[in-house]
Amino acid sequence: MKTWFFLLSASVLGVSATAAHAGAIDAAVATTNAAADADADTAADTAADAAGQRDGEVVVVGKSYGRAVGKTVTPLKDTPNTITVIERDQIEAQNLFTLEDALTATNGITVTGIGSEDPSFNSRGFAINNYLVDGTPTQSFGFPGVVPDLFFYDRLEVLRGPAGLFTGAGNPAGSINLIRKRPLEATRVQASAGYGSYDNLRLEVDASTRLGDAIGVRAGAMAQDQDQFFDTAHRRRWGAYAVGDVAIGARTTLTGGIYYDRFQPAVQTGLPGYVGGADGSDGRLLDVRRSTYLGADWNRFNSESWTGFVELAHRISERWTLRATGMIANVDRVDKYSYIGNAAVTPDNNGLTNHIAFLGDNRQRTRSFDINGTGSFPAFGRDQTLILGMDYQAQDYTSYYSRLSNYARINVFDPVYPAEPLLDPRAVLPLYPVQGTTGGPCTVASARCIEHASGATRTYVEQYGLYGQMRLSPVEHLTLVGGGRATWWSNHLDTLNRLTGAVSGRSQYGYDGRFTPYGAVLFDATPNLNLYASYADSFTPQAPPANRARPDGRPVEPLVGNQYEIGSKLSLMNQRLLLSVAAYQITQDNRLVNPPELPDVVLQAGRVRARGVEAEATGQIVPGWRINGGYTYTHSEYLEDNEPQFEGITLMPIIPKHMVKFFTNYAPVDGPLAGASVGGGLTWFSSTYGGNPALFNANGTLRTRSSIVRQDAYAVVDLRAGYKLTEQLSVSLNVNNVLDKSYYSRISGTGRGNFYGTPRTVFGTIRYTFQ
Repeated sequence: MKTWFFLLSASVLGVSATAAHAGAIDAAVATTNAAADADADTAADTAADAAGQRDGEVVVVGKSYGRAVGKTVTPLKDTPNTITVIERDQIEAQNLFTLEDALTATNGITVTGIGSEDPSFNSRGFAINNYLVDGTPTQSFGFPGVVPDLFFYDRLEVLRGPAGLFTGAGNPAGSINLIRKRPLEATRVQASAGYGSYDNLRLEVDASTRLGDAIGVRAGAMAQDQDQFFDTAHRRRWGAYAVGDVAIGARTTLTGGIYYDRFQPAVQTGLPGYVGGADGSDGRLLDVRRSTYLGADWNRFNSESWTGFVELAHRISERWTLRATGMIANVDRVDKYSYIGNAAVTPDNNGLTNHIAFLGDNRQRTRSFDINGTGSFPAFGRDQTLILGMDYQAQDYTSYYSRLSNYARINVFDPVYPAEPLLDPRAVLPLYPVQGTTGGPCTVASARCIEHASGATRTYVEQYGLYGQMRLSPVEHLTLVGGGRATWWSNHLDTLNRLTGAVSGRSQYGYDGRFTPYGAVLFDATPNLNLYASYADSFTPQAPPANRARPDGRPVEPLVGNQYEIGSKLSLMNQRLLLSVAAYQITQDNRLVNPPELPDVVLQAGRVRARGVEAEATGQIVPGWRINGGYTYTHSEYLEDNEPQFEGITLMPIIPKHMVKFFTNYAPVDGPLAGASVGGGLTWFSSTYGGNPALFNANGTLRTRSSIVRQDAYAVVDLRAGYKLTEQLSVSLNVNNVLDKSYYSRISGTGRGNFYGTPRTVFGTIRYTFQ
């Protein structure tokens, strides 16, 4: 097998090598990693680390979307989809501490979101909401789950385009698969300490060893404490994990682990913008200090997460393997914060706007299970592959909340933080006098005396599905891939009495046996070049709107999306460098339309489309010089909508039409500079905007002012350097946004949700590795 693709194919969207022949891994790792950090490992060191995956036959976990139909080792070059793999060495080289950091650096991904700690990851015009861990789909990363720290994972794998075959319901944007750290073959202890701008301190320790031939254990702990670049805000996190595996005879392996994560950041909702003009012109972003913080100095966020998993893999024969994986995840999260309302800055208010206080007390319990069989069989003179399986996901989410609207005022240009009010969703609270007003005690609700708005809900989402995929090569150079999934999905929402917890109202909706097809064809034009075309479906549940119904009386159908993708992949430099290019079209139908002239009716007539091109380069140009990145073109638009003025405009204008993300690192493997490394990254976005255009009445008069704000094109440059002092000890220095570019990294509209990008930061790391 071609060595460069050997490891990558094992990692495609959930395929994880848990055992590999040392020589094959040596060759694979030395050539596949997208970014090397000489202070963390030379090519030989990296190979030695990865060779710690069990010696012997390759065993894979999780699912991929490629030639191996999900469960076997397959060249990444031969996957008929667009996939990016972020390896551990790139994570360490770029200091990609969290999933948000990593996806900010991933080609084709745009990070958005109004809440500072609840980002949305967007691809191909849509938001990604499909997540997997080791290939098992999970709902544990949805709200109130938090953005995971990557300390617990070896790598992540990002698929762009519909991912319904192996994940079920979701947007046609793609999926994110996180691959856990697992026990290594050889003993290794790695510790690191880093410190940088804004008093950012991070400590890590990670150890793995084997207890005889049958048992492996690995454990680690991390802690991070930092100020944030905006005023008063602080962030604190610590976590730990332990994982072990045991060989039960020659054919069966049992693996399990437990993880703990405590996260305590400040939370905010960004800045507003200036309102659009009376002539219908657009609004604009504020030009204020990047450190401007419009929350309160008492804002806080506290989450505690526990996760556990068990996996049993059994090799039935030399061709077939069964694997069963179960995972539970518990999140307890309390947010208490103050934020600005959704009013724009106008000449009348001159930046003086209302504040809202909110307390959310949330508890989430998720369960996931996946069982599958995968293997090969001979036909047409060559091996064919097949996978059959089923999975189950459930999310049980209880939320208590209390809100005080307009309880205080704040000046956007000279903020003075309001005092902390009493908030308690489980108690009856008295009327609250608006801060800064005068008068007697509050006895009657009025503009000065504010009532608490409180409530409680319990949401239970359940999904299970049956899936299968076959990869068939009837003649040499031609491969046909076909598969499908049947999914059962339901949502139950209970309204609770917040004082007693009793159910006071109930609603539910769901879908039975929704079929999601997948198909692809690949042609090997040469041993190093292939051409492919693929088709994939998706369906996205949508809640029926309150007090509206379809005119035919039928239930609201889910959003239905389909993607056509064509592309080509080329391997160069003796299989060390992979170039890929793809073009796609996604169409999504059944969007809800609420006709204003029919207040009781909802129509499913909305239709949108996204088209684009993605080009990517990953691998090694010359020994020690690695690159990772590419170019993305995205064009999305409304094809049909209730407002004719929306038709033809961009669906998600916060996604740039043109995007470039690139990272490179040079670490000479010999000569006088051996042990040193130097690298850098570039992110370039074309201009974007957020908000809605001005709407006009039939007679031409202005109905609604524009809420659009615009961000000009910008580029951010990062640099890094490292040096290996000894075989065990290394140091590195990263400078992000080295030119100190001032820009908005997230924009939303004139109301709120606009965030400045991080100013220039410096972070130094010292790392010690014993093995």
